[in-house]
Amino acid sequence: MFLSNRAHRLTMKGISATLVIIVTAIVVLIAALVVLTIFGGGMQPVVDLTSARNICLQQVSQSCALTGDLPQSWNVPLTVRRGSDIMHIPCSSAELAGCSSCEGCGIIVPS
Repeated sequence: MFLSNRAHRLTMKGISATLVIIVTAIVVLIAALVVLTIFGGGMQPVVDLTSARNICLQQVSQSCALTGDLPQSWNVPLTVRRGSDIMHIPCSSAELAGCSSCEGCGIIVPS
């Protein structure tokens, strides 16, 4: 009931080919995850000016309530669309929230 030598070799070739395909697929997936991790942090949606203001006000109200300070991302620019122009504007700019402290944004910080 043993496989013949030839049948055994064919079976091993089939197994090794399948194993190569599986290992290749895993390597490709890991490489894709690494690339997405490296470049994914820089991707952000393009929003209109009103949505950007709302995002900034929501961030500052939550951060001031929780930590008593502005969010760490306060000076990181948002990608804002105004008409056909695309601009990068931080929340701290006068066009968006325009404040440099929780109190300046009209947020009362709990003691």
